[in-house]
Amino acid sequence: MKILFITFLKNDEPKHSDYHKYSDFYKYADYLNDLTLHGLRELYGEDVIDYPGSWYLYKDEIAKRNYDTNLLWGKGFTYKNILDNYNKIDRDDIKQKIQNNYFNLIVYGSIRRSDLFLEEAIQSKSKIIFIDGNDDNLIEEKYFKYGTYFKREIVKNINNLKSISFSIPKSKIAKDIDKKPNYLIAPLIPGKSKTYIYEKEKDYYKMYQKSIFALTYKKAGWDCMRHYEILMNGCIPLFLDIEKCPEITMKSFPKEKICQLTKKYEFIFNSENPYKIFIEKFQKKTILFDYFKNFFLPKIKIDKFLLENVEVFREKEELLSFTKKNLTTEAAAKKILTQIK
Repeated sequence: MKILFITFLKNDEPKHSDYHKYSDFYKYADYLNDLTLHGLRELYGEDVIDYPGSWYLYKDEIAKRNYDTNLLWGKGFTYKNILDNYNKIDRDDIKQKIQNNYFNLIVYGSIRRSDLFLEEAIQSKSKIIFIDGNDDNLIEEKYFKYGTYFKREIVKNINNLKSISFSIPKSKIAKDIDKKPNYLIAPLIPGKSKTYIYEKEKDYYKMYQKSIFALTYKKAGWDCMRHYEILMNGCIPLFLDIEKCPEITMKSFPKEKICQLTKKYEFIFNSENPYKIFIEKFQKKTILFDYFKNFFLPKIKIDKFLLENVEVFREKEELLSFTKKNLTTEAAAKKILTQIK
């Protein structure tokens, strides 16, 4: 299958001195765009042409440009360096190829940021996919008549609208769980900037691998790469308010299982009491007293916890196995293609 994948990126990446000038580059980093491209490339190799070219996904190109990956959104963790051979992709004469019906499928990886060659795509015989990975619930229904529209954050069913979620490259997933954890709950607390201390991807992953649980919750949107990074490292996410997540958002994520585990191990919050847990969980005045009451409780010892909760390793293994089978970019790409008539 010949696939054209339109990205929103320009070829001129920002430099150190141009940080503010290119602020949109950072703000508009789109995981869904990058991960969907990777999944299709896993299935169809070099027959998938990314245009104008997501250079930072390629090991060789990012090294060639000597680019400071700390400038990438989230330092590029999980999505940088996942492709090879940037210059082997034939990106010449794209407009002419579209007009000649060279592509079986044209994918707009971030349609609200780039509709490059849309007029030509509509007039061609290629099937078209529009992907909207924005955090909001806005839907551009004007595209429905031209192709299949995939949306990340969906609050209600709409005809011609398909659900899509984040995913992870299988090469990044831990092979096994760590049975000698150091932390009961991961030291990184979402939203608490002073806990964002990890400069290297491997150290960031190791932190989750060495933790039994990790805190996560909804940010601007329900779907978040952090949820998947916790799972792929054999860690159990304690997901605040996950029961409120719309049924048709994050459909691939094991929401029911995570909801059960969060309720089962909710007592850990009472012992740990990270500040951000208080901010997200204890907003009602009726619960405020419980927060301060639990503030003085002794912390749970990890050895004692493991003796009393031996099943936790089995639960971690089940989640890691689920992740390997269902949450990879390849699995996500296959799911997308099955929904195209």
